[in-house]
Amino acid sequence: MAAHADNIIPFPLHRRRDLPGCPHCGRRNDVWQIGRLLWAYCDRHALRWVVADYEGVTRATINRDELRRGLEFLSGYVEISS
Repeated sequence: MAAHADNIIPFPLHRRRDLPGCPHCGRRNDVWQIGRLLWAYCDRHALRWVVADYEGVTRATINRDELRRGLEFLSGYVEISS
């Protein structure tokens, strides 16, 4: 049986207001899953925000190449939160 790490802080989605789209134009170009988090983004305003946290995702189910591409792609976007 695998031990659970006790130093993991859950992403506080329950305290956040839902952002269905960009706060400037209301659009969302697409989403990209990076690890446990599903990120939406707006190309026009270069913004990104978290729309979901998939707690069931484990290290074994993460595709490393997809993770790297997502991190590289979204690194140029400014993270926003509500």
